[in-house]
Amino acid sequence: MPIGSYMAIPTIARELIDRQPATILDLGMGFGMLGAAVRQWVDLGTKPWRTFLTGVEVWSEYRNPVWELYDLIYLRDIREHLRSDSRLYEMVLLGDVIEHFEQQDASDVLASIERRLAPGGCSLVITPAREMVQGPAHGNPYETHRSVWTAERLRQHGYEVLLDEFQPQLPPAVPTVVARRSCRR
Repeated sequence: MPIGSYMAIPTIARELIDRQPATILDLGMGFGMLGAAVRQWVDLGTKPWRTFLTGVEVWSEYRNPVWELYDLIYLRDIREHLRSDSRLYEMVLLGDVIEHFEQQDASDVLASIERRLAPGGCSLVITPAREMVQGPAHGNPYETHRSVWTAERLRQHGYEVLLDEFQPQLPPAVPTVVARRSCRR
């Protein structure tokens, strides 16, 4: 779906407030929910924006007024973007996206994200905590779930789990994992 679980928002908001990143890359931005969170909790809803916010989305049909909150948007596949973008970011967001890749492609995306982090930067991954069968949605074939990323799998990739299915989460939300990659030095 082009939106994520509302259960991730408090954790994401805390990370944004604590870190105050000046540059953010939002991979698979969907409707732009995380961009709105950046503008709310880092930029305090007022211009001029302090954060340079870049978004990447493969499905142009998701374009909506929230996209106006981004400074720069690329309409292309995340893998293509990570191969061609040489910039470094203080924070990279991968919100409800990793499960849409096959296992090996997802691992490659995580490795590519690590190379896009500025010194001291970090990445945040948000994903369903367990298998959630989903095919194309809203006419978008990219919405199909192709892998499952549990808290344990993310730990195996060097992520610290900030929220998992064993912490209280309000129904009817799908249990969600939020994980942070140890920041590059």
